[in-house]
Amino acid sequence: MAIEIITITGGLTRDPELRFTPQGAGVAEFSIAQSDNRYNEQTKQWEKTRALYLDVTIWNETSDRKQNPTPWAELSAELQQGDQVAVTGKLFTHSWDTRDGDKRTKIKFLATKFYRMPRTNTPAQGMQQAQNNVQQTMNQPAANNWEQPTTPGGFGSSGEPPF
Repeated sequence: MAIEIITITGGLTRDPELRFTPQGAGVAEFSIAQSDNRYNEQTKQWEKTRALYLDVTIWNETSDRKQNPTPWAELSAELQQGDQVAVTGKLFTHSWDTRDGDKRTKIKFLATKFYRMPRTNTPAQGMQQAQNNVQQTMNQPAANNWEQPTTPGGFGSSGEPPF
């Protein structure tokens, strides 16, 4: 059974850490938080529901896969804590033994690409701005080009086609 490619959106909980392997391959690690929290318009407060925290690893593309590989790891170094991102990749299980000999596992995310989401102050402010834009558009008088006199010949003053 193949592991499916998925996209997850969330906010960075810390700045990305960029490093390079001895062979020169770039790799960055960061973590994101994704939640179903809801903004309550009546109380003007966030209502907590559930949250998911994921450690994300992203590598630079290698030249054998593409003619112009994308340096995803290096690009992610421009992200900052709090930035909203969409990451695409696969979930995987990381297993290790502790110093005490206990076995541990953790689900991580191996990203193949990411997208920085546009910034908004709060959902309420973003919604209010969108509503204001719609209201301003609706209040503007519509251009009524049907009442404009037509130009003789239909091609302007010269009568020649514009091409």
